Amino acid sequence: MRRRFLTLLRKLALLPVLHGSLSAETGDAPSKAPVVVEGKNGHRFILIPAGEHALGGQKSTRNPPRHVRLAAFGIAEAETTNAQFAAFVAATHYVTDAERTGFGKVAVEGMEEWAWDQVKGAHWRKPMGGRGPGWEEIPNHPVTQISGVDAQAYCQWLGARLPTLEEWEAAARAGTGTLYPWGQEFDPKQANIWNGESHLKNTLEDTFRYTAPVKSFPPNAWGLYDVIGNVFEYCSGLPPDAEAGDEQRLVAGRGGSWWCSAGTCSFYNLVDIGRMDRHGSLSNQGFRVAK
Repeated sequence: MRRRFLTLLRKLALLPVLHGSLSAETGDAPSKAPVVVEGKNGHRFILIPAGEHALGGQKSTRNPPRHVRLAAFGIAEAETTNAQFAAFVAATHYVTDAERTGFGKVAVEGMEEWAWDQVKGAHWRKPMGGRGPGWEEIPNHPVTQISGVDAQAYCQWLGARLPTLEEWEAAARAGTGTLYPWGQEFDPKQANIWNGESHLKNTLEDTFRYTAPVKSFPPNAWGLYDVIGNVFEYCSGLPPDAEAGDEQRLVAGRGGSWWCSAGTCSFYNLVDIGRMDRHGSLSNQGFRVAK
C-alpha cells in the first residue's frame, strides 16, 4: 500500500494544480472528485496535489492571510476512531499517557464554563471515566483522552504522521476562503459543537451532547469529514505563540471540538489554532493522520 500511495503522490505532484487559481474571496472549490486511497487499519486518504493555497484570516494576528506552496500529501478523510486505536493497542500493547498517570480530564453537561474535572480512570477505553460509555459502545466515535505523544505513537505504527498546521488548513479549506467549509456563517447542522448559552445545558441543535460518530455531518468539498468540531485535531509543529524549547511541552490543534462554544473556546473554524499540553489527555482531543 505504501508503494502505491507514494506513486500516486508523485503523479499528483505532476498534475495541473486543482486549486491554484481559486479565489479566497469567492470560496470556489474544484468540481473534480478527490482521489482516495485505501490505507492500513481502515483509513481512507484524500490525496491533495502539490500547489499553492490561501491560508489565514484577515483579522487574525496568529494566523494572518498568506499563500503557501505545499508538496502533494494525503490526509485521512475522518478522525481516528476508537476501533482504529484499539487495533493499534492490540498490536503493540501501547499504554497511553492517561493510563500511565491514572487520570484524564473530563467535562460533562451541567458544569460551569471552562470547568474540567481530573477524573481517575478516564482514558481512551473509558473517555468520560465512569460518566459515559466505554470505547466498545462507541467504536465509530473519534478516540479521545489521547495526548500529542499518543497520537504520534499511533502514526509511527501506521506508517503515517500528523498533518502540519498548513496541510491541515489547506485540506480543511478545500479551496474556500470562508470561516467555515460551508460559508461565512456558522450552521449547527454542519458540525458538532456545544449548543446552548452555557455548559449547564446542551440544546442539541446538532443532536449530539458529546462526541459524534465520524462522518455524521456532510464532508467539505474535498471529502474530509469533521474538520470543524467533534474533537480538536493534533497537528505537527508548535502553535504560533510558542517559544524556543516548547517542543517538549506544547502541541498545536485545529478545528475545535464538541465542547467548544461561542462563550468559551470558539476555535471551531478554519482560522484559529489551539495550544495544548503535549502530554495532556482530555475528552475532546483526538487526531487525524496524514502521509
